[in-house]
Amino acid sequence: MTEPTDKPPDGHAQNAVDTSPQDPAIIYPLIADSGNKRVLWEWLETNDNYVVADNVPLTEATFDICLVDQPALLEHSESIKEAKTAAEPALLPVLLLVSNLNSDLIDIDQGELADNVFATTVDELISLPIRQAELEWRLHTLRRLRTQSLDLKAQTERLQKFHQAVEASGHGIMITDTDGTIEYVNPAFEETTGYSSTEAIGNTPTMLKSGEMTDSHYDQLWETISSGETWHGEIVDRRKDGSRYIADQTIAPIIDETGNLNAYVAVQTDITNRKQLEDRLKRHRDIVKRLEDPIMLQDEDGQFILVNDALCDFAGLSADELEGSDEYAFMDESTAKTIERQKQLVYWTEEPISYSVTPTFEYSRKEAVFYTSRYPYYDENSELAGTLAICRDVTNLEERTRQLQVLDNILRHNIRNSLTVIYGRANQLRSALDGELEAAAEAVIDTADDLITTSEKSREITNVLSEETKAKPVRLTSHIERITETVANEWPDVDLSVSLPDELVVTAIPAIELALEELIVNAVVHNNHETPWVEVTATVDDRMALVQIVDNGPGITEFDREVLESGTAIGTLSHGSGLGLWLVYWVVKRSNGKITTTNRDADGTAVTISLPIVSTTSNREGHSSRSQ
Repeated sequence: MTEPTDKPPDGHAQNAVDTSPQDPAIIYPLIADSGNKRVLWEWLETNDNYVVADNVPLTEATFDICLVDQPALLEHSESIKEAKTAAEPALLPVLLLVSNLNSDLIDIDQGELADNVFATTVDELISLPIRQAELEWRLHTLRRLRTQSLDLKAQTERLQKFHQAVEASGHGIMITDTDGTIEYVNPAFEETTGYSSTEAIGNTPTMLKSGEMTDSHYDQLWETISSGETWHGEIVDRRKDGSRYIADQTIAPIIDETGNLNAYVAVQTDITNRKQLEDRLKRHRDIVKRLEDPIMLQDEDGQFILVNDALCDFAGLSADELEGSDEYAFMDESTAKTIERQKQLVYWTEEPISYSVTPTFEYSRKEAVFYTSRYPYYDENSELAGTLAICRDVTNLEERTRQLQVLDNILRHNIRNSLTVIYGRANQLRSALDGELEAAAEAVIDTADDLITTSEKSREITNVLSEETKAKPVRLTSHIERITETVANEWPDVDLSVSLPDELVVTAIPAIELALEELIVNAVVHNNHETPWVEVTATVDDRMALVQIVDNGPGITEFDREVLESGTAIGTLSHGSGLGLWLVYWVVKRSNGKITTTNRDADGTAVTISLPIVSTTSNREGHSSRSQ
């Protein structure tokens, strides 16, 4: 057998003990007698079950069993005691080799050695000369005791760590026996419930009953855990002071290694504040969703996190369809790019901004003027996480402002001109000869008629703009038939042809009949062709009703085209008939419709009104055609 080396044997790091039964035991020999040492080392050299410990001081060595003879025991007793104490509560066994069990060792110093050395340092004795079988058995026994003590120490340490973790846990923990009697509660339980461990232990969980949970709730709970399953849910409990709290609770059975139920453990977390916050957030979310102004929360990538019903209505998409997308998904690209630049400005400055946009919505086919306030949005860590936008629909405000400008210009311009004519004609009447009186009177009458017409149109427009009437189903076929029949009777010299579906139902405001009458009458009255004709047709295309009025008159001016198509012509006006075209524009716009105009290659104009239909099943496909 070789002498010990400074390098630990393979598989045995210093200060680490491998307690696996198949590993060789580490022996630390303290043998002073050279003969005993030689015999022992020869035996160890041929035995694969043991290896020699490091050649380091006893208190620094890693070993399983210490072999010591009498002289070495007397010399190293303090070191042995120190090593054994350091290993506690695990056993560090010492096997003493003695010449015979009746040696003078026991009697030295009147038993002092036996009391202070033998009893505190030696765990087993073996007499010399050594019998190998007996030594093998003794070492095996000590190794088994060593392993068991190490296992027990490890379990104890785990239990201590578990106990420390339970004591330090922020969750309330309660352990009961199988009958439900409380055996343990941790400090978090005491803090949450207001009951001390002394008050809780020996009691039952019924002391926490708030009266807000049904009997069936508790029946289901006990049925679950008594069958060996884990129960989890929310429960309303009562503290010692009588106040209620909401807990997220898990109750699990504790089963031993034989499969028997030993106890129950309940872990609960006070979520009262969280539930109150969730309720407040839900109320806020519900309020936001019901606001008439579109509101949207977007992340740093511009994707929607939260949208309300108003935005969904404008976009023509559901919240599920919008969330995770951005403005490009439902809005014209030009406006979406403008909004994207505004969001970037908020990210860069981290300051709220305001701006106006006029988006066109692809799916709802709506147009709106939005005055938007956009704010930086921060997460719970106060990190910039996106933007919050609140959009005020100022379409009506913008429209009313423009309407007032139009009315002011038209009325001021036309009435001033008409009054100027009346003033001049009145002077002419005063000084004219008798033959000219009739012509002057006719001019005054015509001018007065123009003023009356302008007044009537103004009143009609005022009525339309003053009413907050929403679009509703309108039977368009019957309206057009009634209008064209009246026009045909008043202007019989005009060739008026009409082609309509048997039944066409659209959504529009009630004044749509006035708008149609204005266009049809204009097409007839202003037609100066030798053989005037007007065609009125209605068809359905892509869920839109298309009403087209075509004539062979002089064509439409650029000014009137701007009025009908965009409502942007508010500059110099030439005649009072412009009010009628503005009436058409506003009625169609409020009906969520659209107007297009074209001058025909030869003579005449084609005016097309697009209106949303109610449903394809509400409109019969048959057509009626007639000339009047």
